[in-house]
This record gives sequence, structure tokens and C-alpha cells, in this order.
Amino acid sequence: MKSSLQNPAGLLPERLTRQSAGLTASEQALALALGRDYPHALLESATALAARTGTSASTVVRLFAKLGYASYAEAQREARGEVTALLQTAAQRAPVTIGTQRSPRECVDDTLLHDQHNIQATREGLDLAAFEAMATRLSRDTGGRVFVLAQINSAPVAAWLALHLNMCRPGVQELDVGAIAPADQLLWVQPQDTLVAFSVSRYAQGTVQVARRFREAGGQVLVITDGPASPLVPLAHHWLQVRTSNASPFHSYTAAFFLCNALVSAVAQLRRESVSEALARRDALWEDFEHQIVAPAPRRAGGTARKLSKK
Repeated sequence: MKSSLQNPAGLLPERLTRQSAGLTASEQALALALGRDYPHALLESATALAARTGTSASTVVRLFAKLGYASYAEAQREARGEVTALLQTAAQRAPVTIGTQRSPRECVDDTLLHDQHNIQATREGLDLAAFEAMATRLSRDTGGRVFVLAQINSAPVAAWLALHLNMCRPGVQELDVGAIAPADQLLWVQPQDTLVAFSVSRYAQGTVQVARRFREAGGQVLVITDGPASPLVPLAHHWLQVRTSNASPFHSYTAAFFLCNALVSAVAQLRRESVSEALARRDALWEDFEHQIVAPAPRRAGGTARKLSKK
């Protein structure tokens, strides 16, 4: 699977291998130092890198231009993405992502670059057989229910997915929301029921525990997570990988929403006739509710006091 920040030109080590024959002696010395300490070598400025490797800043700029980078900053963004993908906590990612001076404009551009690559890498690495199996399972209306679960920072993903799946089929509910506790919600799990669980590192143990219990009860577990090392993967009947690299210390959920959006699109397509009918009923319900809701008449200042004074 390709890196979260990979593009058709490849990562720095691949570019160095392809271009090595056309480098000057000073560029080759710099390339050797970069190859030994990639991606961490790119976390410092071009000036600091040149001083540490005994070259000049102009040599650094010239080398990265030869390698096909639009700028040294672009190579740094790639390196930050490679480093942060290996770090589990926001505290560990902070020195890498916000340890250098960046303008607000650079923060915008960095975020755009990361999210573009997150979506691209998620799509390129997508297990289409697993995706189709998950969409097919979610589209079946055979009396089974669909539970959607994500906790802590990932909860908005579960809320979005549950909301839109509910417009496509009956029996959808977000787990761990409402008066009934998760343990009680799992009380009547049947083999035709499905759990969609989402979690990225650091993994919420509650999500893992619910997935384990759900599978033990005979239900099918579908997982969206950030890699094969996730504790949810061994519990999954099918799983999909999403990329979460970011220009800040925090996970980006842009690609997660992209993947959930694709799942909803596939389910709606597989259930196109019933979805069209359901959405027409939904429009009618909204119209009915809007007509029933009447704004209260404004109270006149002093009206209550005048009424009381007449008694």
C-alpha cells in the first residue's frame, strides 16, 4: 500500500535512487545524508540541513528541484506525514507538526496537501472486495439491525454515518447514544445484526470490547480503522483502512468521511428504489412538521402586570 503522502513521483528515497546518476558531487553527498536519516532529516530548515551536511542552502534547493519537488517545503510536508504516521499520540506528533515556524497561509496549504493525499491514499489502498461486501451487507433489509459505533474524537464519524444510513434503510442506530447503555443494547444481538465500528490510534478500548462482544453474540462486525495493527482487525469480518495524517498534532478525519460517504453512496445505489421512496416520505414528514411548528406570539411589555392589576 502506498504512503499517505505518496504521489506518482514517489517518496524521497525512490527519487534519489532514480536521479543519482545525474547528481553533482556535492548533491550526492547531500543525498547520501538524506538517505541515511529520512524522513527525520527533512524536519529542519534548508539552512540547518546544509550546515549539518557541509553543503550550501543553494545546493539543497537545487537538489530538491532536480528530484521533482516544487519546493523544499513540499518535501518537508512529505517527511512530516511519514513521521507522524508512526506516532500514536498528539503529544508525540506535536514537535513534528508544529515545531517549525509556519504562517497561517502555510498551515492552510499544509492541511490541504495532507487531506488530498489522505483521500488519494485511502482510495488507492482500498480493498474493493471488502468494500463491496460491506456495502452489500449494509444494504440488506432482512430484519437485522445496523449499529454504528465510534468513541471520543471519532464519534462525529459514527454520527454522520448513522444519520445517512438511516435514510437508506430501517433499523439503524448509533451505539452508545441515548438512555440505553451499550451493554443493554447488545442484549438482543442476532446473527442478522451488523456492527460498523470505527477507531484510530490511540484505539478506544470500549470500541474494541463492544466489537468483541458483538462478534461473540453472532453478529457481523465491519471495521474502518487506520492500519492492520488495529485491535479491531482480528474481530472484523471485513475491514477498510483509512489515512489520518495531518498538518497538526491531531488526526484528520477527512478521508474517513470520504470513505463513509462512499459506503452510503453504494448502499443508496443498491437500494435505489426503496431509498427514493423513503426520501419522498422524509420530505413529506419535514413539511408536516414545519407546518405544525408555530412561533409563539410576542409578549407585550408589561402585559402580564396589567392583567394582574385588573384582578
